[in-house]
Amino acid sequence: MKTHSFDIIGQRRRWYILSALMIIPGIISLFVWHLNVGIDFKGGTLQELTFVSDRPSVDSLRDNVQKAEVTGATLQTSGDKNVIIRFPNADGKTPREEGDKLSAALSASDQLTESSFQNIGGSVAQDTSRKAVIAVIITCIAIVLFIAYSFRTVPRPASSWRFAVTAIGAMAHDILFTVGAFSLIGHFFPQIEVDALFITALLTVLGFSVNDTIVVFDRIRENLRRTPNKSFTEIANSSVNQTLARSLNTSMTVLIILVSLLVLGGDSIRNFILALALGVAVGTYSSIFNASPLLVSWQNMVERKTPQLKR
Repeated sequence: MKTHSFDIIGQRRRWYILSALMIIPGIISLFVWHLNVGIDFKGGTLQELTFVSDRPSVDSLRDNVQKAEVTGATLQTSGDKNVIIRFPNADGKTPREEGDKLSAALSASDQLTESSFQNIGGSVAQDTSRKAVIAVIITCIAIVLFIAYSFRTVPRPASSWRFAVTAIGAMAHDILFTVGAFSLIGHFFPQIEVDALFITALLTVLGFSVNDTIVVFDRIRENLRRTPNKSFTEIANSSVNQTLARSLNTSMTVLIILVSLLVLGGDSIRNFILALALGVAVGTYSSIFNASPLLVSWQNMVERKTPQLKR
């Protein structure tokens, strides 16, 4: 039975425009509002308190936090009886003093105990930020080298380096979208912060995205050998269509799980799951509508400049 084939590669300019529309708002937000970073990257204190009996309502707890007059303090619930409070380091006041004020204000509602108290200084936060950037850069370089080596036997006129760099281009789109989305969301919802788990989510998204992209690229390599008389554009389009169902089914399975965790999971992992869900969704899009179209555009440009390389 003949299956319907979509002209994904032929419509690649539309996908480029759509991709630009997806990432431009986030880039503007990054320049205007920046990221709503947590204490992992700006320094501050994280205090977790546990109520002995039932936890009071969130509204009453936040009212009590405001009465404590601790500048920049934010509260979120965790589990059935815990609350997590974050507040920045204040000049002239020790974190312990500020934490005691918050504990005293909340204990007016009910008896509680302090489960954990963690302070991160400014120098440690800067070091964490630097290491996070280095981790992402090293990951991207390693992925480029791995793909270039793995596709070294790709038939000419294709180039393994074009496969590798194109994959990184698609992943850069995924990172920009996810980071930009968190900048936008964090501006309107201050409880959505970028913390160390966000970097973990980004690295996970990179791995997931490159896995999807390599599946398509591997099919392109196989079809280059099987149908040497076809143009690179035709081969790429048929390869994307052949792997389309597999990519969508895999991603939908993962997204169903992530959405379930986002709705039913605790507040402590919500930002992490949100970053994963956004990254997996956009990674699926880019592996289908960005990676292969970019590869074809680059290949066609090379063939126009060097006609003898045409198939």
